[in-house]
Amino acid sequence: MKKIFTLLGILCICLTNIRLYAETDTVTCTFFMYTKASVGCHVYVTYQGNAPGSATFNWNFDGGIIMSGSGPGPYYIRWDTVGYKTVNLNVVYQSQYCYSSRNIHIAPVPQVYNVTGGGSYPSGGTGVSIGLSGSQLNYNYYLYLNGGTQSVGNKTGDGNALNFGLFTAAGTYTCKAKVDSSSSTCLINMNDSAVVTISGYVPTQYICMVSYDTSTQRNKIVWNKTTGQHLSHFNIYKQTYQENVFTKIGQVPYASFSTFVDTTTNPIVMAQKYEMTVTDSSGNESLKCPYHKTVHLEVSPGVQGFNLIWNHYEGFTFYTYMIHRKLNAGAWQLIDSVASDQISYTDPYFTSGLMTYYLEVIRYSPCNPTLKSGLYESVVSNTMTSAPLGITEINALKVLVYPNPAQQKINVMLPSSGNVSADLEVYSADGRKYLEQIINQSKAELDLSTLPSGMYFLKVLSKEGVGTGKFVKE
Repeated sequence: MKKIFTLLGILCICLTNIRLYAETDTVTCTFFMYTKASVGCHVYVTYQGNAPGSATFNWNFDGGIIMSGSGPGPYYIRWDTVGYKTVNLNVVYQSQYCYSSRNIHIAPVPQVYNVTGGGSYPSGGTGVSIGLSGSQLNYNYYLYLNGGTQSVGNKTGDGNALNFGLFTAAGTYTCKAKVDSSSSTCLINMNDSAVVTISGYVPTQYICMVSYDTSTQRNKIVWNKTTGQHLSHFNIYKQTYQENVFTKIGQVPYASFSTFVDTTTNPIVMAQKYEMTVTDSSGNESLKCPYHKTVHLEVSPGVQGFNLIWNHYEGFTFYTYMIHRKLNAGAWQLIDSVASDQISYTDPYFTSGLMTYYLEVIRYSPCNPTLKSGLYESVVSNTMTSAPLGITEINALKVLVYPNPAQQKINVMLPSSGNVSADLEVYSADGRKYLEQIINQSKAELDLSTLPSGMYFLKVLSKEGVGTGKFVKE
């Protein structure tokens, strides 16, 4: 049975081959060639018929010089004299043959004219005109910007001066011409060039990152300086209470270190969006760059540990959030990493004490405010401390703190009446201890004049239990 199937398969293959050969019994001599080219130009010619490569191809290029090619082609042919040329092709395959011919007009090379126009126009204007001092009928003219390979404008010659239209892109414009609009070869350079400049144009300045500055407990904007002529200063903008409405909050001289600390915002309250611009010495300001949005972290004790929740950093692409933690005033530890599409995390950590956290985002390319400075490699969120775990209702003190927010002084009231003995400690949101005081009464007054503005945690320890509270220093 297998032999029968094998014989049938061979028979099918043979019949298929016979059918294919039958389709090529009458060979064709079709070939491709442009109808017009400049003298001295390399012209593309190639066979397009149905004869196999084993056929014989006899070409006659009517005085054309073969630059490359053989058999069916493709060929590159050059004619060094003007006029109409006839290309002939004979194809012989087995007992079949065919004949075909095509004409091509070899025209003189384009005459050289001068590029005209260009100049300066105000930023936001309609641009300036660029043209050519003359043209030849039916020749094709192409305009290029800054030596590019893709034309930014083209015209067919009418025997008169040409106008390519208005152009707004700053740079140097040059022109080339050829006789055949479909061929990409034999472009002849025209004389001169047109330069377009934009008066009042200032390049866009981009933010590199916005991060939490641990020394000032404020947001810090970092950027790599853009280059341009006569740049004066950078302008920092922050989103207002209206979405996508930004107001200027400060500026930095161009010669200064390219960072800015926003002293108008407390990072532990909410996330912020920032944009920036740059202004030149004539008072011209660039467009605002795309905004960056900070990471705002919130931490609270939960049933299974500490719950962290945050908003996504916006401004550049990254893939991971790194989570850092410390206990009381201890050392920071990297405890975990999560994908960048996550905005929450539960830390199953049960040790009693003040737990402080922050998030870190690594930037794929560091920020370099100046060549002499160190690099800024990562964005960090605000630090946030949560009240200690492990305090039961039996021994938890109810601590009253007022006024809140406070300015210079704050009152701390304990539930006990009469004399008490308790240790009182004040920690910043990033876990740093700022004050420590022993109190002997149920009501105590704290002097806050040495504390910077921000959120603080208060911890009271006595023989009756442990109490916590928090307040804001304005």
